Amino acid sequence: MARETVKRKISLPQSELFRNITEVDLGDTYLDLHNDYECVRLEYKVEDKECRLTFKRVNMKTESSYELVDLVFIDSVMHTCSFVFDEGVLDDFKTIDLLYRGRFENSNGLTEFDSFGRSFYYINFYSGIQLNVFAIELIVEL
Repeated sequence: MARETVKRKISLPQSELFRNITEVDLGDTYLDLHNDYECVRLEYKVEDKECRLTFKRVNMKTESSYELVDLVFIDSVMHTCSFVFDEGVLDDFKTIDLLYRGRFENSNGLTEFDSFGRSFYYINFYSGIQLNVFAIELIVEL
């Protein structure tokens, strides 16, 4: 589902710890990935060190002019990917519940960055699917 043209590419500033970032304010554009979009694709490329979540707009009453939105985790490493396949997983998978930057446990206790300077992101969907990704940067592609 890779798009041929990307209208805008915005690097998001590092969010404060534990702040849900499913709502993205880009100044002139506001995106509500929880209410107005559904996740239609998850792609992780080890060779590119990139984790990409693609969202499609489903709430046509919003003012957003962007049908597709990609969240791209740059210089990323997938830490955990947990799926439980049950009856509702396909419907519930599409709705992102939480996305936030948080701490993780290492041999020295809880920490905010790994040895490469990457932050730890928690990604949760209504279905219970959970992803944990280390990334240097989070980019929104419109």
